[in-house]
Amino acid sequence: MVPDLSYDQNYFMSVEPMIDDNEYLREPQKIAYGKIFEHFVSQNNTSHAIVVLPTGVGKTGLMGIIPYGIAKGRVLIITPQIVIKDNVIGSLNPENPENFWLSQRIFSDFDNLPSVMEFEGRKTKDEYLESANIVIVNIQKLQARLASNLTKRVAPDYFDMIIIDEAHHSTASTWVECLQYFSHAKVVKLTGTPYRTDGEKIVGEIVYNYKLSAAMAHEYVKSLENFTYIPDELFLTLDNDDTKQYTVDQILELKLKDEDWISRTVAFSKDCSEKIVIESIKKLEAKLSDNNPVPHKIISVACSIAHAEQIKQLYEDHGYDCAIVHSDMDGKDIQSALLAIINNKVKVVINVAMLGEGYDHRYLSVAAIFRPFRSQLPYAQFIGRVLRAIPASEANRASDNIAEIVCHRDYYLDDLWDYYKKEIQDSETIKYLANLQLNEEPVSELDSISRSVDRSVGTAMEFGEGQIIRDAYLNTILIQQRKAEEEVDLQKLKEIQKILGISAKEAERIIQQTKGRTSPVKRPDLYIKRKQKGIDYRIREEIVPGILERFNLDIKDDNLKTCRIFRTSKYNWIIHNNNENGAFLAIYINSVLKDMIGAKRDDWEFSDWDTAEKKLDQIEEYLVKVIEDFTK
Repeated sequence: MVPDLSYDQNYFMSVEPMIDDNEYLREPQKIAYGKIFEHFVSQNNTSHAIVVLPTGVGKTGLMGIIPYGIAKGRVLIITPQIVIKDNVIGSLNPENPENFWLSQRIFSDFDNLPSVMEFEGRKTKDEYLESANIVIVNIQKLQARLASNLTKRVAPDYFDMIIIDEAHHSTASTWVECLQYFSHAKVVKLTGTPYRTDGEKIVGEIVYNYKLSAAMAHEYVKSLENFTYIPDELFLTLDNDDTKQYTVDQILELKLKDEDWISRTVAFSKDCSEKIVIESIKKLEAKLSDNNPVPHKIISVACSIAHAEQIKQLYEDHGYDCAIVHSDMDGKDIQSALLAIINNKVKVVINVAMLGEGYDHRYLSVAAIFRPFRSQLPYAQFIGRVLRAIPASEANRASDNIAEIVCHRDYYLDDLWDYYKKEIQDSETIKYLANLQLNEEPVSELDSISRSVDRSVGTAMEFGEGQIIRDAYLNTILIQQRKAEEEVDLQKLKEIQKILGISAKEAERIIQQTKGRTSPVKRPDLYIKRKQKGIDYRIREEIVPGILERFNLDIKDDNLKTCRIFRTSKYNWIIHNNNENGAFLAIYINSVLKDMIGAKRDDWEFSDWDTAEKKLDQIEEYLVKVIEDFTK
């Protein structure tokens, strides 16, 4: 059968995917799509749109819906690594029965799926390239030195949209040259962090930033526990002199070496590594106990290839089959190792700078750290490997979706772990605010810094059994919410006045307001629904949690009731009808928003929703200043 190589220039503008009312899509995916639509279509912006989405929330799925109603031609998806590229292709392959568009009910008809292809340099024929709606390429294939470089094959206007995955890598010349060549394309950058690998901000406008705490609160990703191994006795030597042994405190007090040297020495110590191996095995066996069918695994990270081989031997000495993956392996061996992981042939995965961001295997549930990290980004990327949640249909108990991290005290990772600890307050706040009624009026009358460092190591010897310190992150949420949540049946599309709770006349007025716009909104009802969700999200999951965390305020305390914003007769009713800081702030913001617009949300006109978003920034800035004075 001859393949259909026809190309539809208007494909992304003509088909109608199920996005806004799709129960199979996650809310952050829907909101992010709406923000990108707004950026390029409603506001007609040309700046790069940045979306920050934590690992496990659904970046690949978001890539699959971004072009619809926005792209007026072909779309190029650029990935930074082969592993990521293969994952993206696997999810967005129309020939795959489990492809994203069909499995998530974006489309029900195979004929509506886009034409997708991977660009493989010289192997890719022009006729296939010209027939594709979506082209996926690894950044290495865009290097200027390659004769088969894509920019030498197609015109500058060949793509109307470029989607960059893991955009914090977009500092290398290859990325810059590619974007300069396709300079007229709409550019969307997806990342788990708004900062580049060199610590600088990514170029573009952040249109949506979904916090890890929100992902945790909504159980899109696993919860986390951190276990720090503390040795009973630890002695180190310097300069191969075994006659003199020092404790960590002695080395620091005498200023013989710094913490970097200590952590590096401990990382390369077989004694110390053995302790982490044993503790990680204990965590894994606890997860696999009672014949748990979930194939949990350990993922570990080593300092070097030689170090990884040493770690592998330690696990094998305890009877655990391992898969090791590093950059010196050829493609065939890497593929063999990945298959062993996928097919559950091993219980331990050891990697050196390979299975980083984008690697998706949900059964990685214990993270064993055998190297010191010096900056947040690589640490977060490794922790991200154990964040992907196990579906409720597979999880047998709460612990299945609690990932555990095991490390040595003398890696000095506490500051990096603190990032996650700080998120816990926001997460608990988000869950609290989720069911809070936002009244508008009274309800009654009442390592990025470059530096020169010592790279030498000494020897480290441990004595005794040591102890483990446990630090939980959202552990209680899963335990308390053991029962599975029932899926909400997909509701049939309702008439606009019923969706918005307004009269037919008001609905007609909203539709009329959308006419004559520079970038017409074809579905004003869905547009406003996105706005409603976006504003609620800002209040409940960004502004209030952020203020409480910033000023160290307890969400369930009531000390804010004496703040001057609640002493005025206009907003005094809030502290009489409520008794907790979280409610005070959320209801205050909603009430001030109503006053600034001059009407309740039910009565807002089409343009009021855009105005409200801008007003939120002003309200947040004002609240910060007032509470800053209040807490002095």
